[in-house]
Amino acid sequence: MPQTYNLGEVISGLSYPATGDDMITALEGRNFPEDFMSEFRPMIKDKKFNSEDELHAFLAENLTTHMAGLLGGATVHDLIERGKKTA
Repeated sequence: MPQTYNLGEVISGLSYPATGDDMITALEGRNFPEDFMSEFRPMIKDKKFNSEDELHAFLAENLTTHMAGLLGGATVHDLIERGKKTA
């Protein structure tokens, strides 16, 4: 069974306001797949999020299907649905 990576846990663990660089650092500390990280870093670098909901909405709009597949899919689908509800 392939490993699933949970972005939701990382998002809820950040202190807000948070930056994209804070998110990158948190993901690197959890050993997220490098294929995912190489796409994710430039997308989120230098962004600022005032709340967990803002970050959820950003990810819902910007994560690609390919990126979701690299993380195992299901948790990203839940994240995107939450972001759409927030928006």
